[in-house]
Amino acid sequence: MESSIDQRSRATRFLTGVRGERIILNLTSHGILIFFTILVVFPVVWMVLASFKSRGELTSNVWGLPQVFTLDNYASAWEAAHLGTALLNSIIVASVTTLLVLILAMLGGYALARFKLRFTVAIFLLFVLTMQAPVPIIPLYVMIAKIGLMDTLAGLILPTIASGLPLAIFIFRAFFRQLPGELVEAAIVDGATQWTAFWRIVVPVSTPAIATVTILQFLATWNDFVNPLILLHSAARQTLPIALQAFSYTFGRTVWEQVFAALTMGSVPVIIIYLLMQRWFIQGLTSGAIKG
Repeated sequence: MESSIDQRSRATRFLTGVRGERIILNLTSHGILIFFTILVVFPVVWMVLASFKSRGELTSNVWGLPQVFTLDNYASAWEAAHLGTALLNSIIVASVTTLLVLILAMLGGYALARFKLRFTVAIFLLFVLTMQAPVPIIPLYVMIAKIGLMDTLAGLILPTIASGLPLAIFIFRAFFRQLPGELVEAAIVDGATQWTAFWRIVVPVSTPAIATVTILQFLATWNDFVNPLILLHSAARQTLPIALQAFSYTFGRTVWEQVFAALTMGSVPVIIIYLLMQRWFIQGLTSGAIKG
């Protein structure tokens, strides 16, 4: 029979091998994460640093730190690109769109998750099929023109809401399906209506899904270029992506240091939204992944 010393020796070698595999796996995974983090973060850091350089320094000192940090590029870009108006328009469009998408998607997702409707599966599949469907530009243009909303922020907000609803409903439905039904049932037994139970019990515990939809919808609306280009014509209605594109060729050439300053200012609202809601973002994406 194998002695106890040999058994302990084999167990020790086994545990040592397992620990070694875990260390190698951790080092590999962390190395991959660090590599891709640098790959994503470095261009953003470089853009911010370049926005503080003069034109001569930008070409002569491409990779180094600015010799003198100056805000002249920010002031020039703000005035020349009319960023104040463009930022305000983008904030209005992104905020209103995100808010309405949240409200409508929460109601729709809750109905599809909790109520046994006659065509629940068909309606849900319709939303799923339209998540990646391209929006036909010509019918959209004709429709907005016929209802008199061309070159208005409302005419941009409505189709943006329509395009954002399928994914938002998909996320909320998956989240609501994994919530215990006893929460709502207990409230109804205590005399609350379905409407009251939804707003006072379901919505407060839906923070992960709300944060996920907020980040995804706000980012998509903020960066939207095609719809504002087609539906908005006047300079007073331009959103930030259109204003930046026009500013890039204002002088017949690209003033890169000012463009980088304008891009940096345009990135701030999105970064703020993400930093405020990042703790719930991954949780909201993975909610319902098993039960979904």
